[in-house]
Amino acid sequence: MRAERLNINIAMSPFKMGGLSMIELLIAMVMGLTLTAGVMQVYVGNTQTERDQEARSRMQENGRFAITYLANELRMAGYLGCLSTIDENSINNTLDGPPPSFQPGVGIQGWEANGTGLGVVSNSANNVATTDTSGGGWTSSGGNVLDSTNVVPATDIVRVWNAAGTGATINSISPGAGMTVVNSGLTDIEDGDILLLSDCQRADWVQACNVQDIGGGASINSVLSAGCVPGNDVTAVMRTQAGGELVKLEGTMYYIGKRADVATNPPALFRRQLSQNAGLGNAEELVEGIENLQILYGINADNDNKKTVDSYVTANLVGDWSRVISVRVSVLVQSIEDNMLPAPQAYTFNGVRYDGAAGNGALPADRRLRRVFTSTITLRNRAVGS
Repeated sequence: MRAERLNINIAMSPFKMGGLSMIELLIAMVMGLTLTAGVMQVYVGNTQTERDQEARSRMQENGRFAITYLANELRMAGYLGCLSTIDENSINNTLDGPPPSFQPGVGIQGWEANGTGLGVVSNSANNVATTDTSGGGWTSSGGNVLDSTNVVPATDIVRVWNAAGTGATINSISPGAGMTVVNSGLTDIEDGDILLLSDCQRADWVQACNVQDIGGGASINSVLSAGCVPGNDVTAVMRTQAGGELVKLEGTMYYIGKRADVATNPPALFRRQLSQNAGLGNAEELVEGIENLQILYGINADNDNKKTVDSYVTANLVGDWSRVISVRVSVLVQSIEDNMLPAPQAYTFNGVRYDGAAGNGALPADRRLRRVFTSTITLRNRAVGS
């Protein structure tokens, strides 16, 4: 019995208890760290993959929306209701001193950013500030007048003129100092809107200075006086007769700008619509991440009845804008977030390869994703053979 107790005491003695050696502990720590590193690597990889997929998805959405939106607007360039079948420049302008940029008879206007022609190297710059167009940097042709606008340098500008929506029937026209037009069917006219009156043979640009509903909106009485800006020349002789139609005029400029004109904000597609003083309205951001906009105009140089494009040229080489029957639009889309790639991404845009090789454009100074979207749009009101 004493021997058994002695054996038990010896077995329970701290001098006989086992444990981890230093080597075993180090091995366990290394294995734990390796496992943790593997888990972290998987997590980081999944996170980066998710960021990459989200960025590409947003770029796809932004690029497709920008191209689709511009295509829908450009297709309607020059549409002026039934007047689209006659010479746009024959419209009688009764406005009293509109700004020089009020040129709706042109239908479509473009301005080429200097030094950005097809195949010409023109690297984008990070955090570039917008530039006032009044300082130069853009060239056009055919007498186009460009309003002062803050635009990202080296990006093209386009302006589209067209009638908005469906026309309304003109019930009566009373000329003179208190000129009025009573129409039915178009109830969204507001004070200051620029209108086109046409009987498909004669037409007038006018401004609705005082709009009043008649009979709960069934008819509109638009007083065409000198009581708004620019107002109407009340001594002018109106050509349009009762029985014609009335449509609202839209004139929208599209360009690349930056929110609040802050250089560090991402570039975006902007628009400025026709204001109620016949100039440009406030800047509106449409799609973010649009880094560049380049436009070529398809012209029917020989003016044949087939209405086919003979060449695509930049805005400064168009000459006669009535012969533009299609537009080729290219937009360069960038990811909003930087550091999406391990190294700067090479890309091809507007006929130039930007990869840093000899004769090519330099690689981007950032590590953003980039993608190019291109579309050719036919102007519906000019490409119909006769």
